[in-house]
Amino acid sequence: MSISRYRLVFMAGFLLIPSVIWGVQMRPTMNDRTSYIQRQENAKTVQSKNSQLPSQRDSLRDMWEDFLPVAENELADLATDLNPHLVQKRIHSSAEQLGCTVRIQQKPGLEGDTEVRFVLTGEGRYTNLVKLVDQLEQGQHFVRFEKLSYIMPSMEYRGSGGGAVRIAAVVLIPAMPPGIDLIEIPGGNNNG
Repeated sequence: MSISRYRLVFMAGFLLIPSVIWGVQMRPTMNDRTSYIQRQENAKTVQSKNSQLPSQRDSLRDMWEDFLPVAENELADLATDLNPHLVQKRIHSSAEQLGCTVRIQQKPGLEGDTEVRFVLTGEGRYTNLVKLVDQLEQGQHFVRFEKLSYIMPSMEYRGSGGGAVRIAAVVLIPAMPPGIDLIEIPGGNNNG
């Protein structure tokens, strides 16, 4: 039995046309369905995370309320505690710019004393050491020298061109007056 050509074309069309329709219309629809299911799962995950946010916010607020009094207590004397560190940094940077070497050591304070004292020693050229003292006394950190002495090199070192002038000083850093900001605002005034 032989199959006519028309029947063969009809049978091929009968199988081929539904396959093409399924491939063109159904396959993208199935991909859209899979994508929609994935988006729905993502939305459920985000929704569950968002439902936790109010409890996390409340927990953070409670932790902040516990931390705030401790922080305020610790930072109450920030200006008084920070000023000596800023002054030490200023002394070292000024000395470095002038080609001097300095060493700073805190002097033990008396009980109830609001000023901080440092022992300053160093070497350099006489004119540079004088400039250093002038910069520190005229600067913004209210540095005052209680004792200051320059020690000239001995005659044998001077004659050979060696030996630097040494400085020995006691530096007084008073407590920061109220209304003085430690942070300098470029182009602004720091009157408090």
